[in-house]
Amino acid sequence: MDQRIAEQNAAQNTSGQHTIEITLAKTDADIADSYAVVKELRTHMTDADAYAAQIRRQMEDGYNMALLRIDGEVAGCGGFRVHETLSRGRYMYVEDLVTSPKHRSFGLGDKLFDWLAAQAREKGCAQMEIISGVQRGDAHRFYHRKRMTVKAFQLVLPLA
Repeated sequence: MDQRIAEQNAAQNTSGQHTIEITLAKTDADIADSYAVVKELRTHMTDADAYAAQIRRQMEDGYNMALLRIDGEVAGCGGFRVHETLSRGRYMYVEDLVTSPKHRSFGLGDKLFDWLAAQAREKGCAQMEIISGVQRGDAHRFYHRKRMTVKAFQLVLPLA
């Protein structure tokens, strides 16, 4: 584990050991636990109940939410789907990737990203994609460091 995490929490945990686990959200409690972290990225999600209902609807349509927990607390989330298209073949689309502010810069985002990439490989995907807002410079540096490349522009036509 990253030494900085152990140092940061040494006062709270005398052993300096922390449990990091990544699992898929399955229960209402898992979804509720993810809300505070996802809200950091999706600031328009201001109602926890509406968030939970939307996640459930998305799950019915193939959405998955990976939860990275440190000592049981959700510290990062990665929402994703697996798609198959003529242009890309089989690929994983990461819709939401976020680490809580107090857990940033400790390597947890790397762990979550690597876990998602491993899941994509396991599911037979040829690539993993993410769309990141043009204003998210720190995220872009992270993705480039993880060997992601810019392959296209996303063009949007608002309909409402």
